[in-house]
Amino acid sequence: MTTRATFLFLIALPLVCAQIDQGVKLRETYKAPLRAAYDRQSGKAGQDCQAESNNGQQPYNICMGRVADEAEKDFDVFYSNLQMLCHDRNQLSTLQDSQKNWLAYKDSALKAARALWPEGSGAPGFLAEVHLRLVRYHMRELNETYALNIAQ
Repeated sequence: MTTRATFLFLIALPLVCAQIDQGVKLRETYKAPLRAAYDRQSGKAGQDCQAESNNGQQPYNICMGRVADEAEKDFDVFYSNLQMLCHDRNQLSTLQDSQKNWLAYKDSALKAARALWPEGSGAPGFLAEVHLRLVRYHMRELNETYALNIAQ
């Protein structure tokens, strides 16, 4: 390596390292809310509205509706940050296409659940339970599928 090339390399190296460090810090800004949203939902599975279920159907239905809304909000945080952690446009496009298909599946599954229990005081709680399971399972599935993106 010539003296000039060595000099340029030594000048450029700190700039390159600084850019890499900035990229790592930027990725961390997406990982933190993603992990927090995932942890909130994975830690609650099977523990939702137990006290309310002892107080009757209406308190349970209200609680389950609230919990399903919270899960949907956490999923939105998880998914939007996961998109930012995709390594290239192909990964992002594949994730987005997969999400479109999953949303159609979720709508179909909820339509089937409504057909199973169209009326009655237990219907809202049942539908919220189905919705909650679908959202949490999908978060877990994406977390496992994109674990490498999340870890890096």
